[in-house]
Amino acid sequence: MKHLLCVVVCLLAFARIASAQTRLEMRLAETQPGAGLTEATIPASGQKIYLHQSSVITNADVIEAHVENDVNGHPSVAIRVTPDAAVRLENATREHIGKPLAVLVNGTVVSAPTLRGVLRQDAAIVGTFTEAEAGKIAAGLTGR
Repeated sequence: MKHLLCVVVCLLAFARIASAQTRLEMRLAETQPGAGLTEATIPASGQKIYLHQSSVITNADVIEAHVENDVNGHPSVAIRVTPDAAVRLENATREHIGKPLAVLVNGTVVSAPTLRGVLRQDAAIVGTFTEAEAGKIAAGLTGR
């Protein structure tokens, strides 16, 4: 069964930071400050979150990215990560359910949805972008 992480992304934030080579990071995050955590603000909401130092996955782990429609028929970016990254993602999210998973694009937090379940090899970045914008993001993630 395909497990999807639906990451709601503000169109303006993504359009502003997506580039020819998009740098993706997914990091565990907390809602309260703590030792070793870095404060960040989600631009769309102004909400503060606190990032763990290491990334669970990066664009280096993305083996496939393509445009597909979300459940509402809007363009989204479906990604598939390597088997090793899938294991890291599964292990990290299993222990983090009910807490945020921050999605950073080119070093900027664009979203931090609360984990509702364990994530594995497949994810989707969902937002209000056009098909052309989603295509640019997908191409930037894989460097193709």
